[in-house]
Amino acid sequence: MSKFKIAQVVVNRPLSGGNGVFTYLVPEELREKTVPGVRVTVPFGRQRTTGFVIGLEKENSTEFPLREIISVIDQNPPVTPVLIKLAGWMASRYLCQMREALAAIYGPAGRTHGRTQHRCFWPKEADADVSGQVNGSKAPAQARALRVIAAQPGITHQALLREAGVDRKTIRALAEKGLIVETTVAERRDINLGATVMDKSPELNPEQQSAVSVIGDALLKGQKQVFLLHGVTASGKTEVYQHAAKVALETGRQVIILVPEIALSHQMILQFKSRFGNQVAVTHSALAQGTRHDEWQRVRKGEAKIVLGPRSAVFAPTANLGLIVVDEEHEPAYKQEQVPRYHAREVAIARAAYEGSVVVLGSATPSLESYARQLTRTYRNLQLTERIDGRRVPKVEVVDLREEFRSGTLSVLSNLLVNRIADKLRKKEQVLLFLNRRGFASFVLCHACGDVKRCPNCDIALTYHQPDTLLCHYCHHKTRYQPYCSKCGRRVQSHGAGTQRVEEEVRTLFPEARIMRMDAETTARRGSHAKILNAFMMGEVDVLIGTQMVAKGLDIPGVTLVGVINADSTLLLPDFRAAERTFQLLYQVAGRAGRGSVPGEVILQSHCPEHYAVQLSARQDFSVFAGRELAFRKRFGYPPYKLLVRIIISGKNEESVLNRAKVLAAELNSAAGGNVEVLGPAPCPFGKLKGQYRWHIILKGKHGETLRDVCRDALDRLTFRHADVKMAIDVDPQGLL
Repeated sequence: MSKFKIAQVVVNRPLSGGNGVFTYLVPEELREKTVPGVRVTVPFGRQRTTGFVIGLEKENSTEFPLREIISVIDQNPPVTPVLIKLAGWMASRYLCQMREALAAIYGPAGRTHGRTQHRCFWPKEADADVSGQVNGSKAPAQARALRVIAAQPGITHQALLREAGVDRKTIRALAEKGLIVETTVAERRDINLGATVMDKSPELNPEQQSAVSVIGDALLKGQKQVFLLHGVTASGKTEVYQHAAKVALETGRQVIILVPEIALSHQMILQFKSRFGNQVAVTHSALAQGTRHDEWQRVRKGEAKIVLGPRSAVFAPTANLGLIVVDEEHEPAYKQEQVPRYHAREVAIARAAYEGSVVVLGSATPSLESYARQLTRTYRNLQLTERIDGRRVPKVEVVDLREEFRSGTLSVLSNLLVNRIADKLRKKEQVLLFLNRRGFASFVLCHACGDVKRCPNCDIALTYHQPDTLLCHYCHHKTRYQPYCSKCGRRVQSHGAGTQRVEEEVRTLFPEARIMRMDAETTARRGSHAKILNAFMMGEVDVLIGTQMVAKGLDIPGVTLVGVINADSTLLLPDFRAAERTFQLLYQVAGRAGRGSVPGEVILQSHCPEHYAVQLSARQDFSVFAGRELAFRKRFGYPPYKLLVRIIISGKNEESVLNRAKVLAAELNSAAGGNVEVLGPAPCPFGKLKGQYRWHIILKGKHGETLRDVCRDALDRLTFRHADVKMAIDVDPQGLL
């Protein structure tokens, strides 16, 4: 009998203050089942609610009588002790409630839907001679069924009926005689990608061998270490990950591989499945909930040794974690936009510290935060400076779109890009065209009166989509396109270019080419990402046109030309990371070219070809870019030299929003003293989204804990109980839009 009589429970109820942890008495009959990490049902006020047990005590240390836990929901705790610690760290770091952190951790393991149960049959005695157990002449059907069961122990009910040619009465008769045993087995929903297990892995070059040796040494010694694997595009970072994973598995430990997006996971899954087979579990939100649940359970039971998925995979319930890999660690997709607004890279590092694990951060264009940490030796730097198999870095040319316009070119494709596409198609090579904007045109404008068709819910211009639709990409408001201005009656014009327009122009110029588009519209259905990528990989597509999802992580040997339609799409955004995002995107998309035996070419079309982000991405010179950008960040007090907290105040009434923002800013300034800089309130660059007016306050400081203390102090004195005004806190924001 357990000695623990008291449980600390995080209740699943939103609370205006406190940490949401309540103390309950554990009734004697539930003490064996009540362990940290299980969900329980508890009384809360006049109602019942659920919660997670996060701690146990032998005696009641409070001065008031306690209410009892009503029931224990789980047979096995879905949240491990380490993950409970991690939830506490997240609540402190990201200024969220403990229940919100636990909800993020538990989410992928939750509800299972429509799981198929199979009746399976086994011989009563495994080695018994079945021939004499029934009279074959009097009961031939029973004899046949018994022989099939003996030959295939665990055969399902339907398979037995089919293979033995018997009916249900025959099976029931065998069961009544005690000759067979029936069990019920839940079907595991497998993820079959058609990957075949490779017998031999590619040979590593000296730089790869050195990286694997250093990481492997840390794994074998059980060291807690963070490595920054800084490798140029196509340098074979995935091979390093796989060899490091092999070392971790040989030491009896499990591995988590994080990828930034589902779109990037398909190729990585194939590569790991082909190397490690059924030892790989895959989890992401595009999977059916039941399949995701099954994969999570395989990890918890230790059946799967490697977990692969986007940011939520960092919470996989591994029993003995040895290695976490964060691929493309610079990607903003690792930051969750909803509560809890965690960054998976930082969570991975925190979890590894609790578990004594190794972390490998991989990128050709590391975030400036990670790059700065390796400069100060917080992270250990590992370099891959050459492409595998001696492949050459692609040649990059920059086209000045201002000159194209002056020469009379009205197409979204420059003359140089059109000629290169034609050349590649003649040679039966593949082309990748990148544009970070979906739809047909960016906005619709009346030149007579200057009216721009805008979303009624957002402070955003509507995007023109074919056929004849205006769509808001933020709230999904949709209206029919009208060719005449609603204000002055003159004809309107569409401006800018989206993926639909690029596709139309390419089809017009090259009618014989096989063309596909990969953006939010074409990949909305489950499995569509993989379908498009497979077609491109198999050479069934000549030209692939896409948004950011084609810019990163793709390894298609047949691509010899990459065209960037507008290299400036992220450069002029009012955000301190704009130059960094532009450089990373251009460098990464250029890296998709020339990954096979034929050298690659890249054409960047730009209205600002003189900007250092464009120039240095064309030269593939990360170190010079990083040095220049870090100097800018240091001068103006941005990460990594100062840390940020962004507080967004929103509501349907702008006056109410502004009033609450002013009150909050006053409280923050009072709490800040001279240690933290408080900027604002000011309107967000996107001042209205989904019918909500948005103002924000930015806090800057050198020490994260000081920033968080100021926020806690101010918020303790201020309550946001107004139903019409909401507040969101974003620690370490990845953008300020």
